[in-house]
Amino acid sequence: MKKQQAKIIYDKESQVLSWQLQAGKSVDSDIDDNVVIDYGKNGKIMRINFYNFSLENFKKHKANFKQLHNLALQVR
Repeated sequence: MKKQQAKIIYDKESQVLSWQLQAGKSVDSDIDDNVVIDYGKNGKIMRINFYNFSLENFKKHKANFKQLHNLALQVR
């Protein structure tokens, strides 16, 4: 079975950064401030959405996002 690559999508108009780790429907979510984490039926993280996300801030802190991505790959 082929593993799906993680996708990062940014909607500039709504300022939402969506980081999709797995395809499919979520069955549960955790919300903390402007971050929503969606979980699949197996309990694994499916998607992380960052609301009111500034692309300028992302550019300033992208090293932190790379570390977060590596951590998410380990959790899989």
